[in-house]
Amino acid sequence: MTGNILIKNMTFKYASMIQPIFKNVNININESWKLGIVGRNGQGKTTFLKLLLNQIEYEGSIHSTLDFKYFPSYPGIHEDLTVLEVLLKQNPHFDTWQIERELTYMDLSIDILYKKFNVLSGGEQTKLLLIELFLNENSFPLIDEPTNNLDLHGRKIVGQYLKKKKGFIVISHDESFLNQFVDHVLAINKESIDLINGNVDTWKYEKVNADMLSEEKNAKLKSEIKRLHDVARQVNTWGLKRENSTRDAAERRLAAKQMKRGKAIKKRTEAMIEEKESLIHNIESVSELKMIVGQPRKPVLFFRDFSILRDGIPLFEPINIDVYPTDRFFINGKNGVGKSTLLNFILGTEQLETIGEYRINLPEHLSILRQKNQKDVNYFSFLNQLSTKEAKEEYWHLLYQLGIERSSFSDKSSKNWSAGEQKKVFLANAILGENELFIWDEVTNYLDMFVINQLIDAIEKFQPTMIGVDHNEYFVNAVATKKIELTTFFK
Repeated sequence: MTGNILIKNMTFKYASMIQPIFKNVNININESWKLGIVGRNGQGKTTFLKLLLNQIEYEGSIHSTLDFKYFPSYPGIHEDLTVLEVLLKQNPHFDTWQIERELTYMDLSIDILYKKFNVLSGGEQTKLLLIELFLNENSFPLIDEPTNNLDLHGRKIVGQYLKKKKGFIVISHDESFLNQFVDHVLAINKESIDLINGNVDTWKYEKVNADMLSEEKNAKLKSEIKRLHDVARQVNTWGLKRENSTRDAAERRLAAKQMKRGKAIKKRTEAMIEEKESLIHNIESVSELKMIVGQPRKPVLFFRDFSILRDGIPLFEPINIDVYPTDRFFINGKNGVGKSTLLNFILGTEQLETIGEYRINLPEHLSILRQKNQKDVNYFSFLNQLSTKEAKEEYWHLLYQLGIERSSFSDKSSKNWSAGEQKKVFLANAILGENELFIWDEVTNYLDMFVINQLIDAIEKFQPTMIGVDHNEYFVNAVATKKIELTTFFK
């Protein structure tokens, strides 16, 4: 069908893999859908977009007349372009008033058109690149993780913007964001792909029901497999006993004949077992995370009419907050208002001028997870820091619980892992050991929905004391006991 994406018997695996990421996939995607792709980290979401873009070789066929465009696609670092030049580069026929209309949809001022693109914030660049993507009405956008540079307000604005558009595919792990606009969901599971009409809430509801039916079916199959194993074992034991119980030649010949018959029965039984094992539906299993939590002996934070000064001016409107043991305090606010700066001040990594009163009592054992992964730190460097076999096994166990396959543990570098898998390297390190205070900056960035729900369950169960910044509304609403909104200071 013209304009649609028709995928037939598509199979793909990377050269280093034993099992394919996709096997005999058959899907028909309508060009008018607002399609959200969900799934665990490393299960092929970005790979799926690369297949549509024909960037990697595969078996089977993908038919479409659509002109696919990938997001994000940044201008070169050496291109000194204004925003208007960036937007017109691929869309020269558009009038300025049409671009200005799109800017208002994205809550951006018209003045931004004449600023240099490379000096803008990550959130502003994200919004502008999405505008560029949709200015070209002949292209079909493939949008990969648009929320990582967006604050909560930005996610709502971009969600409303995408709701106005039609005909695109978007990958995101933010449920609240996707629920604003998607009308179809493509769920990439461990061994299957599900295409669902509806939003993420619809998919989750249908998945729970499907998993319940699968569990009932699996229980019956496993019971039948056990019975067949018992039959095979009994046939084998019976033949051996008969052969060993007599020295009579005739009896031994009869026993040998029965042994042969028994082996044939066993072979047929094993074939039946293999067939039934292949019918077991692979439900995505999510382990329960364990956090070893101590509690601070003193109140952690005391702020009264407090703000951080920059060039003598408060960075944000003065705040008042107390953080006690078992409190989970989250700092909200738009990008650039000073959330990470405040976290750095609390940690003592930045000596800054302040106004108001404050007391900070950090306990000895801290779990710190920073917003950006350090370039020189990866899985193997964390592993080398662990001195005992027990500590390494605990770290491996945590990574496995977070959804990283055991086969990856022998890889001395995590550079080829997905962004979400690399984030899990840092998350597992942040969970290791006993900690009295958890200071986490944007923990949910790149993490799949399964891991986000694992974290929510663990935090609710073990009640850690936390100070955090995160723009995933679903996560913050689930775990925060105290929140504060930083707002820009106005004279």
